[in-house]
Amino acid sequence: MNKIYLIQYNEDNAAFENKLKSLGSWIKYFDDNWIVETTFSAKEVYEKISLGNENKSIFIIELDKNNYWGRMNSKVWEYLKNRKK
Repeated sequence: MNKIYLIQYNEDNAAFENKLKSLGSWIKYFDDNWIVETTFSAKEVYEKISLGNENKSIFIIELDKNNYWGRMNSKVWEYLKNRKK
């Protein structure tokens, strides 16, 4: 079953971003914020993207794709809307 994660990090390089993109469907909405849909657990996501970035801050939290609210770029709302159950 696919899960949606918010991933925040303090690294900005192409290799790291390619690791994030390889996890599944994604959207990047700020320089260091991604929402990624994947079948992996949060721990598995961390293990896949942290290799070579072990000393960087990386925060991963699962989002409820059916319960969210706020003000954000319309691309984010569209991304989440397309993943509702």
